[in-house]
Amino acid sequence: MGNITEIENMGQKLVESRSAFFNMLRDLDYSYRELKNLYESLILSFVNALDAKSPWTKGHSERVTNYAVATAKEMGLKEKDVDTLRTAAILHDIGKIGTYEVILDKPERLSFEELALIKMHPVKGEEILKPIGQLKHILPIIRSHHERIDGEGYPDGLKGDEIPLLSGIISVADSFDSMMSERPYKQKLGIDDALSELERCSGTQFDPQVVEAFSKAIVKYVLS
Repeated sequence: MGNITEIENMGQKLVESRSAFFNMLRDLDYSYRELKNLYESLILSFVNALDAKSPWTKGHSERVTNYAVATAKEMGLKEKDVDTLRTAAILHDIGKIGTYEVILDKPERLSFEELALIKMHPVKGEEILKPIGQLKHILPIIRSHHERIDGEGYPDGLKGDEIPLLSGIISVADSFDSMMSERPYKQKLGIDDALSELERCSGTQFDPQVVEAFSKAIVKYVLS
């Protein structure tokens, strides 16, 4: 009889342990979702702050993100890399928060000093996001999204394979959206002209494999 009682007690404890384990999993899942929501809300706040800087910047980061993600999928990148790219792309211009609106909205050609200030935004973006540990992996991508294959980009003059692939994807998407958008200092291009310009700069400014994938992605994901 004693053995039966012990077995029953052990069974009850197993049931209670199992129940406690699943309750813990539920709590962890809830906490994870809450943290994920906070993380996504923080990113959205950053982007909204940037959009508020100038009417010319509104919606740019979101469009660049859509173009970049479509290109990455066309290139067959892993889902983890696509997720990293999505975060880096939406925040790629966050350093412009530290740029005066008068420069962003200036209708004339920028002076040498103003251009130098604009060119600091990848570094400023890195500095702004550096305290957020969860975004550490995207800092090199943001810093390098204006580097060029031929080494004539900024801020570090990287060239070729020194440039992170995800930075190269953002570079093409960013340039395409800029060409397709009205700005105080220029008229927007049509899609054919913008794609032709990407092709013309393939191998010098842009990674050729990215330009090829981008052109296919525009037709497949964006224009369909």
